[in-house]
Amino acid sequence: MTASPKLNEEEIIAYYEDCEVDYRLLWHLDTHLCMHYGYWEKDTRRLRDALVLMNEKMASYADIQPGEEVLDAGCGVGGSSIFLAGMHGCRVQGITLSGKQVDRCRENACKHGVDELVSFSRQNYLHTEFPDESFDVVWGLESICYAEDKADFLREAYRLLRPGGRLVVGDFFSTPMEPDSSEAALMAKWTATWAIGSYAETGVFVSKAGHEGFTGVMVNDITDRVVPSIRRLYYTFFPGLICTKVLQWLGLRNKRQTANTWSTWYQYRAWKRGLWKYNIITAVKPAASSAFGNVNLHQK
Repeated sequence: MTASPKLNEEEIIAYYEDCEVDYRLLWHLDTHLCMHYGYWEKDTRRLRDALVLMNEKMASYADIQPGEEVLDAGCGVGGSSIFLAGMHGCRVQGITLSGKQVDRCRENACKHGVDELVSFSRQNYLHTEFPDESFDVVWGLESICYAEDKADFLREAYRLLRPGGRLVVGDFFSTPMEPDSSEAALMAKWTATWAIGSYAETGVFVSKAGHEGFTGVMVNDITDRVVPSIRRLYYTFFPGLICTKVLQWLGLRNKRQTANTWSTWYQYRAWKRGLWKYNIITAVKPAASSAFGNVNLHQK
């Protein structure tokens, strides 16, 4: 008897609704609608450009074509969905656990003139309401980390993809470490600040993708392309901690928001110790679901 798919919905919703203010202040949320680390080329100078570039890179890795049907699994306030509709002419279904985010997504889609191409709903990406083989692409940008067992997400993504459909995931992945080590304790402190149970190890995620039926799995290590964001967050820690403590004392911030400030410290210390990588992983649902294909670890 298999365990039912798990996602800590209440904690995740509370995190994003309480901490949206931080993304608005520090991460151009109102203008660029992104809640991810961005992608920095050598000549990228501004965070707002890196945020757009990450969407472009993810779309390129997934080889997204005009007119395709895309599921944005964990769509936040709709940034990637709106980008894909506006820049690639896709039809996008964005899903999120937060009803407030669904409302924001719809408002943002209207503002950007793509409301006829995108739709949003409150759903859990581990067990959606969509029929089998509904999408050409399943897209997960810094959202799949929330699945307690990533196999649960991979299984649902496989069900939802049409034969020949593609999966693209951009996310944080843990390096192997002993469960009771100081390294594991540091990672646990970081993930707890974001309402995440744990990150998957890259090799484990790849193995689970193959087990669920995906072929041609490719791992693209882009950690060096998010380093400026790692550092940018770290530089906000000390002034941010002072401000958040004062505001918490005044009753203007809560413990969850203070923990979000601490995340900027933990993510940096864990990166310095080599405990995590940022990967874009792609995979394909075979056109004919016979034998599993080979897994290809492709480092960039």
